[in-house]
Amino acid sequence: MTTTPMTVWFLDGVEIDLTRTQIDVLGGRWDFTGSLTATGEPLMQCGLDFPMPLSEVYATYGPLIPAPRPVTRADAYTVLTACPAPTPRTFAALLGRLRRRSA
Repeated sequence: MTTTPMTVWFLDGVEIDLTRTQIDVLGGRWDFTGSLTATGEPLMQCGLDFPMPLSEVYATYGPLIPAPRPVTRADAYTVLTACPAPTPRTFAALLGRLRRRSA
């Protein structure tokens, strides 16, 4: 086994970000151990289980999705300040559409 600063791995045409925790279909959380197999494949570990090659995890536990990242304060600020305040005219148009929809 070797250690490498690998961050991305392609498996069956799917790009897997090794810097993020991956979640299988059963809810198990898999992390890249930082080690590779003799063939150069990343080793993944779920909790205290033994590390497994990524392709074996994928075949045994189904597709993997990256765990959601927590929202940072900067992200929230960006979302809140991205849209300008509506003008009275656009607000009135929105109220008109909502009234027509509820009638």
